[in-house]
Amino acid sequence: MIQDNKNLFNRSILQKTIIALMVSTSITACGGGSSSSPIQEPDKPIVNPPADLDSSPNEFVFTAQTEVELNTYISSNPIIVMGIETDVEISISQGEYAINDGEFTDTKGTVAVNDSITVRLMSSDKASAEVISQLTIGDYTTPFSVTTLEAKPEPQSTKLIFNLDTVHTVAGTSKFAREKFITIHASHTENDWFNVGVNASEDLITEFMEGYDVYFGRDTGGMRYQLSLLAESALKSGFVDAAMATSNGGNSRWNYTTSEDDRAISQRQHAHRNASMVVAAQQHPYWPDGKDTGQGWSFSQTDNASEPFGTATGDYMGQFVAKYFNKNDGIDVYGQPKPKYIEVMNEPLYELVDYAEEPTTVTKVFEFHSNVAKAIKALKVNEVKANDNVLIGGYTVAFPDFEKQEFERWELRDKAFIDVAGADMDFISLHLYDFPAFQNREELRTGSNIEATFDMLEQYMAMSLGEVKPFIISEYGAQMHSLFNQPWLPQRDWNHLKAINGQLMSFLERPNQIEMAIPFIPIKAEWGRLSETVPYYTRLMRQNKEASGQTGDEYVYTEMVKFYQLWSEVNGTRVDSFATDADFQLDAYINTNDAGNSDAYLVINSLEKNSQVVDLSLLGFDETSISSISIKQLSHDDQTPVFTETTPQLLTDIASLTIGAEATAIIKLSFNKLITQEHSQNETKYYADIYKQNIVADSPLNFNLDNVVIADNGEATLRIGLGRDHGKSLQPTVSINGNPIVIDTDYRGYDQYANGSGRLQFFGLIEIPINNSYVNQNNQVEITFDDDGGFVTSVSMQYFEQSKLLARE
Repeated sequence: MIQDNKNLFNRSILQKTIIALMVSTSITACGGGSSSSPIQEPDKPIVNPPADLDSSPNEFVFTAQTEVELNTYISSNPIIVMGIETDVEISISQGEYAINDGEFTDTKGTVAVNDSITVRLMSSDKASAEVISQLTIGDYTTPFSVTTLEAKPEPQSTKLIFNLDTVHTVAGTSKFAREKFITIHASHTENDWFNVGVNASEDLITEFMEGYDVYFGRDTGGMRYQLSLLAESALKSGFVDAAMATSNGGNSRWNYTTSEDDRAISQRQHAHRNASMVVAAQQHPYWPDGKDTGQGWSFSQTDNASEPFGTATGDYMGQFVAKYFNKNDGIDVYGQPKPKYIEVMNEPLYELVDYAEEPTTVTKVFEFHSNVAKAIKALKVNEVKANDNVLIGGYTVAFPDFEKQEFERWELRDKAFIDVAGADMDFISLHLYDFPAFQNREELRTGSNIEATFDMLEQYMAMSLGEVKPFIISEYGAQMHSLFNQPWLPQRDWNHLKAINGQLMSFLERPNQIEMAIPFIPIKAEWGRLSETVPYYTRLMRQNKEASGQTGDEYVYTEMVKFYQLWSEVNGTRVDSFATDADFQLDAYINTNDAGNSDAYLVINSLEKNSQVVDLSLLGFDETSISSISIKQLSHDDQTPVFTETTPQLLTDIASLTIGAEATAIIKLSFNKLITQEHSQNETKYYADIYKQNIVADSPLNFNLDNVVIADNGEATLRIGLGRDHGKSLQPTVSINGNPIVIDTDYRGYDQYANGSGRLQFFGLIEIPINNSYVNQNNQVEITFDDDGGFVTSVSMQYFEQSKLLARE
């Protein structure tokens, strides 16, 4: 570099000397003229260098630019003029140039060695059009080419298709079960309905439960309270006194049925909504580690062949459900309905393993689940097994983040639970939450992540247990970590609401597989004040004074009531629905109304971040039979929930419909006659023979999907679960039985990367429609990626046997 600078310095001195001699000669020849510069004539070079100086620059190149915006100034890469020994002319056609970051111009000028030159031009106003500038320096000319974006087809609006004459059955299930899906995290005997503060409603429990047709879901406190009243057995250390449990349980049943105060009467009026209750235990004092049960004793910690660890806990749970509730034997008339489900423990690993002062092992927790389940089932009352009609499950995982630590989380926890305790569980219990603001990240499950989570669990159970156990989602929604310890806010409620609706749509796709789905909406959650300055965050009720500009201690509804307002009428038999965009989740039902006619409910949930106009195609009925139309929509205005109801007059009024950002709309069509479902669509899910396969670049992965029952009018969707680092391909080459199939670049929900602020890696599902002619009874699926890393976590196929061809576009 030093030598080059020295040469340039010497060359500069030589150039200045020659130019000085030339100027001197020019003045003498002109007879002493007043100008020291040559007179420029039109179209003549400004500089006429001597023939013995190099005026030819070294070659240089401007990089062509493509896919640029229309009608936009586009600048080139800068180049440095090299190779000349004198100033030379510069000119341009079809553009402008700038010297040393000066102003752009299209007039001729001069440049010297080491000058920096940038070219710019105006791109075409037409798509896929090239514009070329030609820059000349001395005797060297080179182009700068700019090509505009390709012409893009006009975006097609999303089409939503509903075939009202075609019943959609999933593994034998076609009915909308409100008792499974329209639930609240409470029981009918909960104090919050009656004795906590003053309600604005004179009869809150009736107004809410009956008015919105809601069912009770889960109780985590009643079993603990009754335990605190029981003494230790005199016959067996660490066990409850069975005789006292019989006595206390009998009194509880008698009081429930015979009491005549207003609360007791109200409770009994709503008991029919309590028939599918989940009761759950917390960690303490149920985990046998010496914690006091409330009467100066603790559960037995014995662990041997005759009394496996947890037997005493299971014995009490068994006595509780057997002795404190109606026996459901058709004879017993006393007591509230017996719980249908028992969760062995609520989110056990959080306190017992991850954040315990003396952590136990994951395996110990899972063995505890098995032992508790066996003890509950083994309990006998009067020598008769008392709990054969109760279903038991776990492990009620708080964070089913299978993908963490390259799926070690799956191997060491969720898979391990199935291996250790799966055979003794009647159901698998999960909690599913979106985290819209967790450590400055947006970690959402709604959409493809939930689908991949379910599919991985389902496939592994099918492979290891020979059956797919049902699921209970005993909590779901969203947690706003950025708003912890802050007062009630409608913005927090909105994030919970949109998560509940989006996740519920995934649950409804598995009506045969989901036993219960309970959004985490407690009534008043005043128990939250024990550890927080405000009640627990997401709840049905708040005090008036909690909202900005309002005063008073009366309890009124939070925004959470809007979920129940939205879904208050939906019921009936499921019919076919289809969306051309994966970010629109659809469901539809036909119900016979009180007048003996039909009502149709078309449910549309958008996962899109912006409002969208959709085209509705409603098929399979006589349009003239519609008597009325109404639309409920739950959307938001700057994160504040907005619930609207409109009544369009004509079917043409809803042919094109605006769905708000991340909104849910339910269209009700009332008919003046019965709508018959003459056609059928039967859905079956098939699982591959292997799962969780390492992805190696250009190495095909093969999966077998066998024993598929094929129909003449069939549809199939291949479902591929993927866990990969962001930036890795989500677009493998896929074939079925040698037939290549095209992968849609879209999948449910957001991309999980969220510009670097989303989930730490992608774990989701891609769904690929398959031509029915490609499907055989026994099928081989081949999947190949062009890059390394991550896993294909599951492969399954949904197959739809249909009695007629259904419109799909």
